[in-house]
Amino acid sequence: MKVPEPLFKVINFFVELLLRSPAHGLFSDSLMVIYFTGRKSGKPFRTPVRYQRDGTKVVCFTHKETKWWPNISAKPEVELLVGGARQRYKAEVIIDDLQRISPALAENIRLFPQDAVYHNVRLNKDKSPIPEDFEKALPETVLVELTLT
Repeated sequence: MKVPEPLFKVINFFVELLLRSPAHGLFSDSLMVIYFTGRKSGKPFRTPVRYQRDGTKVVCFTHKETKWWPNISAKPEVELLVGGARQRYKAEVIIDDLQRISPALAENIRLFPQDAVYHNVRLNKDKSPIPEDFEKALPETVLVELTLT
C-alpha cells in the first residue's frame, strides 16, 4: 500500500525522531536520515529514506519527480544518520544509467518488496517484479550511491 504523499511530512518527522533516539535499532537497519544543503537557498534539509548497503557504499532510491535529490546532485557533500551514527558521505546521483540502476533496483525490490509500489512496480505472487513495470520504472528512478569520506 502506498502512503499518501501529504502524510509523509508527518511520518518523516516521527521517523527521524525515532532514528535519532536510543530506540533507533528498531528501524535503523533499513532507514536512515540524509542531511543535505539546498542548492539555491543554502538552507539545511533532511529526509528519512530507505537504504541498503552495497559493499562499502550506502545506496538509496527516489523518483525523478521528488525534490530532494537535485540538491544532492548539486552539492554532494552530505551527512547520513545510519545505524545511530551521523557521519559525512559523498553522494553520487545516478540518473538515466539503466545498466547501473537496473541491478541495484532489482536488489532493492528483492530486499524491500513493500517499496515496489513507490516505483510503480507491481509484483508477481512470488514477490518478483512484473518485468514490464520494472522496465518502465527504470528511466524514472534515481539511484544515490553514498561513500564515507
